[in-house]
Amino acid sequence: MIRGLGYTFGMFIGIPSILVVVNLFFFRGNQVTQNEVTEYIVESKLIEVFIPAKSTEIWDSYYPKLTRGNNSKCFFQIMFYSQEHHKHMALITFDGYDFRGEYHYDNNRTRNDVIYSGGNFLVRANKAQWSDPAYGSETNPVPVFGVKVIKRTRDSQVAFDVPDNLNRIFVEQYLDHFLSKEDFKKLFG
Repeated sequence: MIRGLGYTFGMFIGIPSILVVVNLFFFRGNQVTQNEVTEYIVESKLIEVFIPAKSTEIWDSYYPKLTRGNNSKCFFQIMFYSQEHHKHMALITFDGYDFRGEYHYDNNRTRNDVIYSGGNFLVRANKAQWSDPAYGSETNPVPVFGVKVIKRTRDSQVAFDVPDNLNRIFVEQYLDHFLSKEDFKKLFG
């Protein structure tokens, strides 16, 4: 009887309490608000860029927060130099947010294949980061977020195009988990 109470207490009070404390101290990020996500997007401009085939792809897995089950996500950066804009850029995407089709396939894998094969893309770049001289080098590229494919087959457009609701998720994850605290303060005071 007491053993059963201990088990019940641990499952319904102990473990959730530990998850809350761990999330508070280790998965905090920049604590971005929806207003900051909206401001970042509104203060962005759409530009056309050419991404060469076989650009460098860097990825890392991360946990947005600790929960039961597998909550692992992947952060991808497709690094390239834009001859047209004279800047190094990183096209940012995330796995784990865009599931499609009968088999619940993560479309970001297909999206990254389309990017990796090269071509012209319409991307969103934040104006403050675009004009900041600290961004644009090989070590600190300008972060850009995909919007749509330009001048490609219809199939690759469908696979690549990033709807606004998904773009908001990508921006939120970037601001919360991957933008440094110093750069976050520069953008939002």
